[in-house]
Amino acid sequence: MLCSCLPMKNEILFLRHGKAANPAGVSDVDRPLKPRGIRQACRIGAWLKDNDALPDVVLSSIAKRAQDTARHTLVQAGLDPETIRLDKRLYFDTDAHLTAAVAACDGAGKRLLVVGHNPWMEEWVLNLADTPPAHPGGNWYMKTGALMRFAVTNFRDGLKPGQGRLLDHVLPRNLGDGDL
Repeated sequence: MLCSCLPMKNEILFLRHGKAANPAGVSDVDRPLKPRGIRQACRIGAWLKDNDALPDVVLSSIAKRAQDTARHTLVQAGLDPETIRLDKRLYFDTDAHLTAAVAACDGAGKRLLVVGHNPWMEEWVLNLADTPPAHPGGNWYMKTGALMRFAVTNFRDGLKPGQGRLLDHVLPRNLGDGDL
């Protein structure tokens, strides 16, 4: 359970990449977004802007689908996509390396957006949550294009099990008009 004596002065947002294509002959790291994935990223970007949740720092996996998700999200939110920091540790690496990548952003801003992949992202958000989040149905909490926003003490020490207060769980399909 979360200790009420710890100030929650920072936020970390986890964004799973949008729906990706799987073309023949293309390596996993080079898989592009489908048009649906672009729409998902744009809906999340609009949500970030409309809900005063714009990130100060954006950390993305090196995979093309994650980079493109981050870029479309930032453009839709009115932010400069050139500020995205790429980190190879966010492309299916060990938990220790993932934690180190996020911890390196401590002090760089108050709100960090991390764009990456399942299954590590889902494992991380479920571990971080101080109370179990409601399951949206289907196979994953972190469906393609989904965003989870947490209040944390900091990015270095505040990512321990049960130390994040879930603020929002946003699914692109629940935003805007049109089918996703």
